[in-house]
Amino acid sequence: MKDIDDIREYLIENVFRNPDIMFSDERNNVDLPEIIASLYNCLHLAITGEPYDYMFHWANKVGSWVDEKLFMEEKTDET
Repeated sequence: MKDIDDIREYLIENVFRNPDIMFSDERNNVDLPEIIASLYNCLHLAITGEPYDYMFHWANKVGSWVDEKLFMEEKTDET
């Protein structure tokens, strides 16, 4: 079984730094890179206790962007 570092490296090289994926017209319908980034962020949090919060950086390397907090609840002072 691969560990979380192997999963992250695969995603960086094959998704977030891949301009064919990051600039696909299909991102307008279902934004798969954002879903993957957000799921990875949840996985990283579950395993390490801290969110990764850095896939946006790898997407930015090809001039793109991802929201990686689709499944994260924002904490406020009231909660």
